Amino acid sequence: MQTTVMVKRGMIAGIPIAIGYFPVAVTFGLTALAMGINKTEAILASMLIFAGAAQFALVNLIYSSPINATLIPIFLNLRHLIYGCIVSQRLNVAKPFLTAFGLTDEVFAMSFKGDDEKFVWGLALVAYLAWVFGTVLGVLGGSIIVSNETIYPSLVFAFPALFFILLISNLKSWHLASALLGGFIALVFHFYNYSSLGILLAGILTPPIILTLKRWFE
Repeated sequence: MQTTVMVKRGMIAGIPIAIGYFPVAVTFGLTALAMGINKTEAILASMLIFAGAAQFALVNLIYSSPINATLIPIFLNLRHLIYGCIVSQRLNVAKPFLTAFGLTDEVFAMSFKGDDEKFVWGLALVAYLAWVFGTVLGVLGGSIIVSNETIYPSLVFAFPALFFILLISNLKSWHLASALLGGFIALVFHFYNYSSLGILLAGILTPPIILTLKRWFE
């Protein structure tokens, strides 16, 4: 009974994530078809991988450079090692493989609003369903969506807007300093065309730096 309640709580809390994921998943479906991926492969990618940036990298590189199509998604997802360590320290993780599969960036950010692994399952479930069904819609209704001058530009903006909304809700005390420092590190590397490396290093370097500063000033 408690499991059902916690999963439902997570699903309700995850609705904003689903709203943000759906249009991005539609865009992925469109992109996959444009890159020569067939409909079945595009849908299976969302069902089995469930990682936005990695999937976009995969469909863009799979035919031109299979090696890069394998390695780049791996590097893009190295930040999830950090997410997993943090979640495993906060929560009693009974099913690590299930929890890890659904631990996207947004699910990780929202997981701090709960104190139970099952809450994370709820977040991940509603996000996963939105991602898969969005991909299906993009694959099946792609031509109609692309031809609409109002809908298509909105799809491109949806993903960064979702990140920004989640960030704002957590900008308190030292979290603000963490966001500024992490953003600065990522931005520096972005200017030198190492965006993925910058994101990874921002995630690795920011926590110990902020913890050190907290010890000095508190």
